[in-house]
Amino acid sequence: MSFKKYISKESISKFPINHFKGEIIIVDKNEDVDRAYLYLINQKLLGVDTESKPTFKKGVISFVSLIQIATDEKVFLFRINKIGFHKKIIEILSSEDIIKVGIALDDDIKDLNLISKFKSKNILDLNKSAVKLGFKSIGAVKLSILVLGFRISKKARLSNWENDLLSKEQVNYAATDAWVCYMIYKKLIDENKV
Repeated sequence: MSFKKYISKESISKFPINHFKGEIIIVDKNEDVDRAYLYLINQKLLGVDTESKPTFKKGVISFVSLIQIATDEKVFLFRINKIGFHKKIIEILSSEDIIKVGIALDDDIKDLNLISKFKSKNILDLNKSAVKLGFKSIGAVKLSILVLGFRISKKARLSNWENDLLSKEQVNYAATDAWVCYMIYKKLIDENKV
């Protein structure tokens, strides 16, 4: 199967919206990290994304608040503004045995290195891979349409990721963002494109 490589902004709204429908586990206590780690460290492929509290002033930066790590059936939302950038999360991101895929993932890794220096391994940035494959449209929304045939909502992107409790909309958005990376890569692999 050959994928369309470009989609216009005007065409995006014609595609149905889809979202992650599996199990979402919010990890906001240190004692929950071990259970997540034991599941994730045994995977071969993970979708990864991060969220930060938006800043609207020039020169003001905020650190990553949330790391989302997805399989096809589970997404773990690590609230690192509450639990810190745990060494077991770093171990997953540093594992040579697990492929970690994401959109603009190189930027996410740079942002995480501002919190704690580590050497990521087996990281694949889908935007860069898509360009090498000849895609003219990149990013989570466009690639999900071109590769998977549906779009994802970006409504919660600029919300406050440091809220004491994340809203249902934030949780669904965050889980979907990491899961869709997993699904895009899996589909490209199945079609022998990467």
